[in-house]
Amino acid sequence: MKLSEYEASLSERLLILMHNLCATSGEMAKKSEDLAQILQTDVNTVNQSLDRHVSDGYVADCRDHEGNRRFYLTSKGIIRVSSLFS
Repeated sequence: MKLSEYEASLSERLLILMHNLCATSGEMAKKSEDLAQILQTDVNTVNQSLDRHVSDGYVADCRDHEGNRRFYLTSKGIIRVSSLFS
């Protein structure tokens, strides 16, 4: 049975969102505030989930020219998202 986006946990929806936004490289990385706004979720909750994903190797982080922390999917994260739907 395939997972629909509506059945996914916040953690999974975050990975799916990053994939849908093409946040797959440092150049396309997204701020947690932007992700939280799209998900209509508290930014602290999103940051906690992102930190777990960084630890698990699904997400990497970088800093933009203003010093803001940004996040993007790693190849392992892309595979994780793909596996949610297969």
